Amino acid sequence: MEEKHSMEEGHSMEEGHSMEEEHSMEHRIISGRYELGTEEQKAGYRQLFGEEDIQHKFDLYFHWYNIVHELGHCLLEDWGIEMPNVQEEMYVNEFAVAYWTQADEGERMGELSRLLEAATGALPPIVPEDMGFEEYFEKIWNTGQLDNAVTYGYFQLNSVRKAMEKGSDLATVLERAGIEADLTAPMEAYRGEVSAAHAQDVLECAVENLKRLKLPVPRIRVELVENPLIQRCV
Repeated sequence: MEEKHSMEEGHSMEEGHSMEEEHSMEHRIISGRYELGTEEQKAGYRQLFGEEDIQHKFDLYFHWYNIVHELGHCLLEDWGIEMPNVQEEMYVNEFAVAYWTQADEGERMGELSRLLEAATGALPPIVPEDMGFEEYFEKIWNTGQLDNAVTYGYFQLNSVRKAMEKGSDLATVLERAGIEADLTAPMEAYRGEVSAAHAQDVLECAVENLKRLKLPVPRIRVELVENPLIQRCV
């Protein structure tokens, strides 16, 4: 899993940035496919998620949940909000969890929670006892130690679990970034298939839901690639 974001601490919504302005830049959520990966890449994900039903587990995480995670990165960039790398990853996981908690009918979030519990429980701890979770990953960020599915997966899956445990609603998450939204508007649940072929449908449903909340959303599309380690917004 690759994440390339160079964010700096201490910035929020830029002064004078209009939340109603038209967005001309198109973002891409680049998402790799498990079934097209190399045997080495697939082995990393099997170690992360387990052998059983690996294709479905990969798609549930990356082509359902993670589409909104990457959408969160796109929104922060478009809104001019900058954060340090680890803080941004933790934030967009809180955003994605809050979004799916409100927009999902419950079944898939429950399945995701069970998947994360099983996956993180099976992984050996890698954070030193004398360091905090965020502190450790801030230390090793951009060192090459995260350039594999298992280590980066340990970070992301535990980050998502922390967001679930925190349980912040979407209003609270957006408020922390200085963003206001009309959260009285109803959201539509995504009822389609979960697969790489339907990742664009997941994105379009999420974009329409956020627009119902009066949030400005740039043009975004999903671009599927072969390498399953590539999951990022550009």
